[in-house]
Amino acid sequence: MMCLANPVYAIQEEERHTSETQEQLAELDPGSLRENDEQWSLLQKYLHRPLDLNAASAEDLQELGLLLPVQIFQLLEHRKSLGPLAAIFELQAVKGFDLNTIRKLLPYVTAGNPFRQEVPLRTSWTDGTHMLQLRFARTWDGPGAKLFPAAEKAPAYAGSPEKILLRYRYQMGRYAGWGIVLEKDAGESYLRKKGIPIPDHLGFHWVIRRPGLLKTLVLGDYTINMGQGLIQWHGLAPGRSSSVLFLKREGESLRPYAGAGEYYFYRGAAGTLAFRKWELTSWLSVRALDGRVRPVAGEDFDSAGSLMTGGYHRTISEQEARGNIIQHTAGAMLKLRLKTGHAGLNVQGQKFSVPLRAGDELYQRFRFRGNQLLECSFDHAFTWKNVHFFGEVAQSGSGNRAAMQGLLVALSPVLDAGMVWRKGQPGFSGLYGAPFGVTGIAGNEEGCYGALQWKVRNNCVVSGYVDLYRFPWLRYRVGSPSAGTDALLAVQWNPERHAMIQGSYRYAEQAQDMLREGYREMQTLKQAKHQIQLRGEVPLSAAVTWKVRVQAQQVAGASSWMALQQWKWKYGKWKGVFAHTWYSPSPGQAMYLSGQGFAGDGTVSRFSGTGWYCRFQAQRKLGERWSIWGSWQYAQSKEHPQTLNEWREVLGPESRSTVQLQIEYEWGKEK
Repeated sequence: MMCLANPVYAIQEEERHTSETQEQLAELDPGSLRENDEQWSLLQKYLHRPLDLNAASAEDLQELGLLLPVQIFQLLEHRKSLGPLAAIFELQAVKGFDLNTIRKLLPYVTAGNPFRQEVPLRTSWTDGTHMLQLRFARTWDGPGAKLFPAAEKAPAYAGSPEKILLRYRYQMGRYAGWGIVLEKDAGESYLRKKGIPIPDHLGFHWVIRRPGLLKTLVLGDYTINMGQGLIQWHGLAPGRSSSVLFLKREGESLRPYAGAGEYYFYRGAAGTLAFRKWELTSWLSVRALDGRVRPVAGEDFDSAGSLMTGGYHRTISEQEARGNIIQHTAGAMLKLRLKTGHAGLNVQGQKFSVPLRAGDELYQRFRFRGNQLLECSFDHAFTWKNVHFFGEVAQSGSGNRAAMQGLLVALSPVLDAGMVWRKGQPGFSGLYGAPFGVTGIAGNEEGCYGALQWKVRNNCVVSGYVDLYRFPWLRYRVGSPSAGTDALLAVQWNPERHAMIQGSYRYAEQAQDMLREGYREMQTLKQAKHQIQLRGEVPLSAAVTWKVRVQAQQVAGASSWMALQQWKWKYGKWKGVFAHTWYSPSPGQAMYLSGQGFAGDGTVSRFSGTGWYCRFQAQRKLGERWSIWGSWQYAQSKEHPQTLNEWREVLGPESRSTVQLQIEYEWGKEK
């Protein structure tokens, strides 16, 4: 008989998959990381009010982000042929559901009444749950002291050093909700300095979901996810990791947005109409985006702008770029839902108040230029027997195209496989795209990814992938067309229910411009990376779990390593974490570790030099309504000398201390 897992197990599985993707993205392009905790907030909602598997639609199951498309199809087919699940244990009889999958699902799902309980419209705005959340973070010493010096000195950042977020949300299940978010990053000034201070970023959303013709209506801030992300994907976009089969973009097409990120969302109105097998989602948005505007010569326009995606307004130059470019967006998705999948037609137009022009470097030759962009695509996804096909073909306004096709197949009860082929011309735009691939941008990338997952035993899985790719045109710091390889082999063993041991080896080869000894000019050379990683998690008692991670890598002959050990503990109504990390990247390199910020916010810490880092975290529920969470972090590092002067000065270690606090209060009839 299968034993129930506690919520911690599933959360750790989801965090590990997401963290690997974030760390690989940070190594490639730290600026591409998105500050968005919406997926984490969604899972927290299901922890308190589990999703009923007997009433859940395909969209509901996709929204969880824990199931593969083939598994969703098999569950719906099982329900259709045999009726509703009698109990949660019946998941063991559903094809494609192994013990690990069921354990991941258990905290968030239930098997109850097979009929949806419709909520009257008049009670949608009175009988739900209210949540008020306050977050505070501040850093002292080390680099923090340099950014916020004494009052008599001119500060590098104009504002105060604390980071503050205030968020209010009302939700009546999936039927209705609204919310407000106010956020100020460290170093930013308040918009209003007298009276009640107003943070730098303000967001709002209002949403209603009903059965019938008008399925969804959102006013304010929202996200749009389209196809496989070739031209538009605002949500979480997992990439390559040891969860080798999570390669398809899954998520709601239209979702209200209450995150702290200030770039990847739209603001205006959006809605979905549903009639029989057809769905039409359309949206209108007007936003003031940050961007630098400069005069240009030799063009049809006098000035051009470049977008800034960070959302920071700390320095004088960042403040001068605030809201300089007005963006108007209109789009629509027409989707035909079939028994085994769907087919969709998508179109989106962008108009900017200032023509965009990325720059004059040779590698930027094919980047989008102009003030109008029209993009369209066709996407599909359907299941045939034990094979799930998905893909998208897109064209941008310049006539350049991008395409991707993937499949997931259950070769046997113990062997699964996946594949993604993609090709994007250098001139393809996709300003908000996030497809599966190396860079997360469809343009200027071609490649083929293949993965296998073998369940050797119920508690042992061997998985791996190989990705062969090329860039037809130049890239930043790569002065010629190039190609690369990325391969991973991982073994995971679960000796008991809450214990896990995983080992992996990753090989990556990618081109980069480097100055060779004896040469005066930069040359494009291939750089190989070997990485070995060991992870372990063992419950020492009912109250303490020990977690360890050791990572070593070699890049161009230089070695780096990082070691982390972590104790998760419970004591009465308290629970928390104590972690200690040692690291020593090679000179000029850095190592990355996710999960060091607020829960689910996508924070990735960068470590360079040689040093150590520790973190103490604690949280507690105070009755049924209040909860508190706090974290203290301390890091000390010494940078590797890069110049002769640095060797002579014998630079001392730098330190940094960070405090993070979070308070939540929940109330309401649904609570």
